[in-house]
Amino acid sequence: MTETIAYIRNSLKDIYPPGEAQALVRLIMERVCGLSTHQLLLGKGKELSDTEKFKIKEIVEGLRLYKPIQYLLGIADFYGMEFKVTPDVLIPRPETAELVERIITDYQGQAPRILDIGTGSGCIAISLAKHLPKAEVAAVDISPEALAMAEENARMNQVSVSFHELDILSEGYSSFMQEKQNFHVRETRFSCTRNKIFTYVKLKSHTEETEASLIGNLNCIVSNPPYIMYREKATMEANVLENEPHLALFVPDDDPLLFYRAIARNARRLLRPGGRLYFEIHENFADETFRMLTREGFPDTAVRRDLNDKNRMTCSLQRR
Repeated sequence: MTETIAYIRNSLKDIYPPGEAQALVRLIMERVCGLSTHQLLLGKGKELSDTEKFKIKEIVEGLRLYKPIQYLLGIADFYGMEFKVTPDVLIPRPETAELVERIITDYQGQAPRILDIGTGSGCIAISLAKHLPKAEVAAVDISPEALAMAEENARMNQVSVSFHELDILSEGYSSFMQEKQNFHVRETRFSCTRNKIFTYVKLKSHTEETEASLIGNLNCIVSNPPYIMYREKATMEANVLENEPHLALFVPDDDPLLFYRAIARNARRLLRPGGRLYFEIHENFADETFRMLTREGFPDTAVRRDLNDKNRMTCSLQRR
């Protein structure tokens, strides 16, 4: 084990800062070999199998190519839970966890009906379903691969979320919202059901299902849509640009609020009076996002700062 740790350190020392390299050593040994930080500090370990050694070598080679550790391990931590991730979905970010925390605080003890638009790995929808046990949660995404990953994450974290394949910029978006959809009350045992319209996680045992149009029936809409302009590529880190899905990252240079505007326009019809629309936003477009939301019928909008004191969230109230 000592030789393996030395191999990881020596392989990464010229690429990553010492603190980050040490954190990667701990993470690799924990995830691949099941060794805790305490065991590593005490030098207590085990004889590694050939399979473990091969996996570690694969991960180290990937890190030397600046591939994200989350993709190499296939797991990302988010809001106290684990989520499977592949290059089909974005890696969950800390600022998104702050958005989730805000929504949980606003709806604690309530039974909101929530829609997550552009769910990706499902980290927002699943976290809300986990920490708001009375909530009914649905999520949409344009990517079938992302939805498959989100569905798997819902099963792994033992929550029920209705997943729907949908392009929010398409003509079918409005008609979809008018159709009756199934919502599921959370339990603990799951099976997967598919049909031609959408994929969702459904309970094997006792299930209460409600069927209703989404029009005027939602308490909360949340989205972390694409907001990075193509011209910003030159300033982005290579490990993000070369590995994470561009479909979930980029917007046209001449219309950076494309997705926000489309979501806001539909949110006016979908939200109940007193409902809320939450966005994660580009820090450089906070003022533009605020003005757009005001024009689209959400004058009661607050821009919120994250822990790094950057404008990264908005919360808009549907007037009664």
